[in-house]
Amino acid sequence: MRIKFFILYDNQAKEKFRAGWGFSCLVRFKNRHVLFDTGADEEILAFNAKLFGIEKSSIGCCFISHMHADHTNGLGWLTKKTKVFLPGEYDGSVEELETITFDYPIKEQALVVDKKVMLVGCSHPGIARMARETYERYGKLKLIIGGFHLLDESAIEIERIANELKEFTQRIAPCHCTGEKAVEKFKEIFASNFIQARAGEIIEVP
Repeated sequence: MRIKFFILYDNQAKEKFRAGWGFSCLVRFKNRHVLFDTGADEEILAFNAKLFGIEKSSIGCCFISHMHADHTNGLGWLTKKTKVFLPGEYDGSVEELETITFDYPIKEQALVVDKKVMLVGCSHPGIARMARETYERYGKLKLIIGGFHLLDESAIEIERIANELKEFTQRIAPCHCTGEKAVEKFKEIFASNFIQARAGEIIEVP
């Protein structure tokens, strides 16, 4: 199953797209549109979606990683027919989607698409912990996309985490709260398996 990931919202943006602190990614597969997080600003989310040609009426469901404003403030852009799943609420209604919910230090869920791609919002529970749990359930992932929350980590710890993640995923697409220093380290360690993720990017997984 071919899956496309449209980065709708991030601190960095391609030309013509708008940047803003937060994260949102739209997943497209089998003519379905699923949204993961909604960024911090409804107008920026709507603007970037329009550039992609994405109609909000096409979004069947939305998963919120955790209840921080930079992931939830765009919820008002969605139509009433879009079903929203907060952490721990997913009912398993879409065969290709599964969630893993962590309760510490805050309640946060990761979205696993077709057992091969993990989407994360801020990874407050720890990106290595989240990836390890997913790996133990589904095997090695093809890709992890999202914010890894490494802004305040030391260079030594970032390198350790990056090397650990190589055990759990083939490719990596860090963004949002990962931090520039960490992103550069992931680029170095993952080399050709590093993918740039910023608003306006489309990532395809076969």
